[in-house]
Amino acid sequence: MTRVDCISNRNIRIIAAYVESRIGNYETLFKGLSYPREEYNSPSEFFLNEDEWTTYENFEKIFRRARELVNEPYFFFNCGASCGYTGAWGKLSYFARVFKSPRDGFHRLPFFNKTFNDTKEIRVVRPTFYDKESGKLRVILQVRFHEDFDPNRDYIGDPYLRGIISSIPTLWGLPPAAVREPLNPYDPVKLFTEEPELVPYELRPTIEGTKLTVKDPISGSRVVAGQKVLLIPERVNGQAVYLGRYSEFTPSSFQTGPDEKVALLITRTIATNSRVLLKQGEIFLAPYSILDITFRPFSFVKKALAAFRSRPHHQEVDLALEDVIERLRENVEAKRAAYRALERTNEELRKARKELAEYAAELERRVERRTAELNKAQEELLELNNSLQNKVKTQVQELERHRELSRYLSPRIAERILNDGTQFGKKLKRKFMTVVFSDIRNFSAITDSLEPEEIVQLLNCYHSEMIEVIHRYGGTLNKIMGDGLVIFFGDPLDMDDHADRAVQMAIEMQRRTHKIRDQWQAFGHDLEVGIGINTGYMTVGNIGSEAHKEYTVIGNQVNIAARLEQMAGPGQILVTQRTLAHIKTRAQAKPVGEIEVKGIHNPVKIFEIPVF
Repeated sequence: MTRVDCISNRNIRIIAAYVESRIGNYETLFKGLSYPREEYNSPSEFFLNEDEWTTYENFEKIFRRARELVNEPYFFFNCGASCGYTGAWGKLSYFARVFKSPRDGFHRLPFFNKTFNDTKEIRVVRPTFYDKESGKLRVILQVRFHEDFDPNRDYIGDPYLRGIISSIPTLWGLPPAAVREPLNPYDPVKLFTEEPELVPYELRPTIEGTKLTVKDPISGSRVVAGQKVLLIPERVNGQAVYLGRYSEFTPSSFQTGPDEKVALLITRTIATNSRVLLKQGEIFLAPYSILDITFRPFSFVKKALAAFRSRPHHQEVDLALEDVIERLRENVEAKRAAYRALERTNEELRKARKELAEYAAELERRVERRTAELNKAQEELLELNNSLQNKVKTQVQELERHRELSRYLSPRIAERILNDGTQFGKKLKRKFMTVVFSDIRNFSAITDSLEPEEIVQLLNCYHSEMIEVIHRYGGTLNKIMGDGLVIFFGDPLDMDDHADRAVQMAIEMQRRTHKIRDQWQAFGHDLEVGIGINTGYMTVGNIGSEAHKEYTVIGNQVNIAARLEQMAGPGQILVTQRTLAHIKTRAQAKPVGEIEVKGIHNPVKIFEIPVF
């Protein structure tokens, strides 16, 4: 889903840099636009801060103003392509400096796209390959807009993106890449009747039956410019993708497969004396855009130079990468939501101050006749103030409790505890509970072979899936320790079936790892998890010093579960005899053996729970 502040100010920096390179200044770009005045002294200070995000409306106003100021036919493409020579990449230039070749740059586009906007996703459909016909390298990308965002709004962003992509090889001294777009999701009827860039050409497009007709801007006559076709998917790396293959479509024809889509093929080039408006062979109304990129490979000499190219100081690069990644992790929507809430509060405060000032002025004019009424009004105001303070204090306490609960529990259980008024972990208590430990196998080897942002991407996906399962079974997420998780059942809410819930949750966690394993294998690693479960009496509550306390469980029974997790092999679930005695699936468990645990007098019997 597209958030409100969906455009990174990195784009504004690129636009401003290009405008300045063309006309010498960019000050009028931000005139009259809204920005957080409490945090920034001027609009340019905010809009040129690459760590901030703004609305699409602000981005569009700035982009169209820039177009008017520079006044060139292919402004939007040229602006994007200017990245290579204006140096407007900002902190992202550190990434480019550690890439070996343009191939790396194109393959990292899906990641970089997330730092530029929240309206579309980019995917590498076919990685870089050598094209014998052209003697150059090619890579094919898919650009898909979010379902809640109208692609036609971002028509001017399409050539801008192609311009940025074309400039990537120039970072290595190569000519710009050629970017062909055989498919796009835009509606030509809507574009030529609503898009300010295209409305002046008065094409008056109409789709009648299967044909697109327009008014030719040169001859003035109405001509057929396109026809509906049936897109046919092609198999690329085992996936069905539309790349431009199509068959004839008629109103009486039926689709022969669920993956076939109706689109609009341009059959005639429509142009003015200075600009091509519709190009023969383009396909509109597709589910997404396809970008077919061709670029020149390194010569032998440049390959040698690239191999021995001086690297930036490791500490400088590491610090820059850490800074960028940390900022990418920030929840921008939460920040903007907090800012909007603050704006509403300040507005209410300004109104209250204004009303109070008017009321005080009125009281002052009538002070001699209405002294008694003034005293009464002052008493009421004091009472209202005390009431508001108490209400604010109560709400702050509720928010703190909700924040504390949400660290460990599902939203449903947290809401229930808040509604019941239950005290959360205030006192230590001894309870009969079930605790679960899980850990990704060979994770240290994975971290040694992947980039930090790739590890973060994989862990975020893994944790998202696991936390959803934990919440489904009512578990309390105690800790996330890198790739390890600690979950317990039976507190803060009592439950008679805590052992059964824990085992069923562990089974589904193992099954979920099979569903997301493809994402890990794409990076050259398998996703395998070991899980240990034990049931028994343990101490639970807020444990620690006054400076720092943590809601957790401790005890010998907790240590046994941790020991089982260390013993568990890839995809294995190990449980103790105590846990087995309290679950419904005990008949399917297989005995594994016994272990000695420090602090436990008798050996602990271990069983394996089958996953499939």
